[in-house]
Amino acid sequence: MYAAIKRELTDVWIGFCVWTGPRRPLAQAARRKGTENFAIIGAAGLPWSTSIISICGLAFLLGFLSTMKPADFLRSLKHPASLAALALCALAVLGLFWADGVPWSDRFRGITPMAKLLGIPILIYAFGQSGRGRYVFYAFVASCTILMLYSWIALCWPSVSIHYKADQPGVPVKNYIDQSQGFVFCAFALAAIAVETFRRKRPSLAILSAVIAIGLIANLAFVNVARTALVYSPVLAAMFAYRYLGRRQFRIALPALAALIAALWMVSPNLQHKVTAAFSEYKIAQSGQQTTSVGQRLELWSKSTEFFKAAPIIGHGTGSAKPLLTRDAPKLAGSPIVGNPHNQTFLVAIQWGAIGILTLYAMWITHLLTFRGKGIVAWMGLVAVVQNILSSLFNSHLSDFYQGWLYVIVVGIAAATLTQTAPSREQSDQPSPSSA
Repeated sequence: MYAAIKRELTDVWIGFCVWTGPRRPLAQAARRKGTENFAIIGAAGLPWSTSIISICGLAFLLGFLSTMKPADFLRSLKHPASLAALALCALAVLGLFWADGVPWSDRFRGITPMAKLLGIPILIYAFGQSGRGRYVFYAFVASCTILMLYSWIALCWPSVSIHYKADQPGVPVKNYIDQSQGFVFCAFALAAIAVETFRRKRPSLAILSAVIAIGLIANLAFVNVARTALVYSPVLAAMFAYRYLGRRQFRIALPALAALIAALWMVSPNLQHKVTAAFSEYKIAQSGQQTTSVGQRLELWSKSTEFFKAAPIIGHGTGSAKPLLTRDAPKLAGSPIVGNPHNQTFLVAIQWGAIGILTLYAMWITHLLTFRGKGIVAWMGLVAVVQNILSSLFNSHLSDFYQGWLYVIVVGIAAATLTQTAPSREQSDQPSPSSA
């Protein structure tokens, strides 16, 4: 332990103090390692604090700028996953100039949620030549596992919660939407690891992964869960069954999966409450008695459709969504003023019209195709993309802080890892001279 700490402190000292001379390559390597460490720490802090990921993100960017080679970085931007993210960011920048009547402060606030997508090409470059991308995943899973245990404790003793909310039992930090997003991702990623490691005759790791995955799913079922998670979780479960079972077994697994979901709903008051509350809110909204979460979404979607019709090609410009949606706030009497349509497609459509919708879906499709291969890394990337697409039907999750950063980190690291392994895979596929 002492030797490891001493080695890390030495690397820090060399990275900060050595910029020229014969030790410069060693210092560059130390700075790259330090930069990667900030990504690892940021991933560990994401389930707990927005400040940690913000600070680590800034430190990572500074480290990246001090170690990058411009020619290599520009070459890495040719990766389809990078180009797709950059296209959406570029559209957001261009949209600043046709946002008529929108204050520049609102325009720049509108571009901030999309700016995080720049992290995808940066992560692809930074981890494309590194074997440490897996530590980012380890850190996030370990952090979510600790949070899951903390969640069970907070359910029994609410006073130990860092941010206690009476309407969100078992959610000690942040909110149940963010907590559910992370737990579902980790559960399906660990389920894949359990299957793969079991096939590779590593039962200890397989059992550990399966136990944590079951614990996360149990927490979602019996403690607290976002209603959006009830939409994308069955889809991810079906995808998992299709990927890891044969076609014949998959047909058998679907009825079994449906039976399992029904059984969980029957024994879980949490799931029953979430489902019945959604239908109750819809009925209340239809009757016009009071404003509910479901009713608010329906009203916002209706208004978003009208705004899209008013500027269908290029939209109203970056940052225009909040001013437009809050302009008729009295129409939503009794509810908080919301400048977000709670749908990623509508948010993009209001600001950048049909061009924005095409760019958004082109990015999602490109990222889906990036992870169409086999292996655990490809599966994790696929889970992140599908989860974000489906959750963005009811929330603007690409633009939201937690969900957006989770998407950026997973897509960036997974794409970088696949890029790193692709050359070796191609070389292994080529015939050797001796076999010719």
